[in-house]
Amino acid sequence: MEKQLVFVKENEVVTDSVTIAEMFGKEHKNVTADIEKQIDYAGEEFSALNFQRTSYKDKFNRTQKKYDLTEEAFTLIVFSYNTKEAVQTKIRFIQEFKRMKEYIQSQERPKAMNDKESLLASMKLTIQLNEDVDGMKEDIKQLRDDLDKKITLDYSQQQAMKNAVNKRVHKLWNEDMVDKSIYENTRRLYSALWKNLKDAYRVNAYPNILQKDFEEAMSFIEGWRPFFNGIKTA
Repeated sequence: MEKQLVFVKENEVVTDSVTIAEMFGKEHKNVTADIEKQIDYAGEEFSALNFQRTSYKDKFNRTQKKYDLTEEAFTLIVFSYNTKEAVQTKIRFIQEFKRMKEYIQSQERPKAMNDKESLLASMKLTIQLNEDVDGMKEDIKQLRDDLDKKITLDYSQQQAMKNAVNKRVHKLWNEDMVDKSIYENTRRLYSALWKNLKDAYRVNAYPNILQKDFEEAMSFIEGWRPFFNGIKTA
């Protein structure tokens, strides 16, 4: 049976810290630490409305603390969980919050509106939707910018970079484009190229180069010349 991600409590759609920990593959104590940090940052008014400390029984039948979270609180806590799997999990939660809210609304009998009230409600909804879309665009742009600063080379890019280094070293060595009295063998040439590449992108290992810098790094490799005492060889 698929785990229920959200539930209704006191006519409010919420999830809890135990569910978040299980779905995002984190230890519950780390999730509660994230929550308590955000409660402190968010302030009393927001926290009182969106976080509620409760308890549950663990597998040893011990009473442990947990937190119930509204959708707003959930979004705040998991904003920084940005692996591919975490993003997919966030989407599932968001869809489940939406589904549950729609279900609750469908159980309520709507008040009949006259033409004027209906028009005003439609206008208000349109304005709100436009504002929400603009806000989502900004959030998506910010998320993309943040991801660009964090995502490193994937496996295929790493392989392509290794192949480019191999190709460059063999070209330099076989076409006598390197001073062989300085670089006695290709191993030293490989070492020099990798060192220059890591120094150029300020990483301790080439897989830590960012994806956004991949094309530039490949051009760096293709145009690389060995240096000796700060002087590029012919």
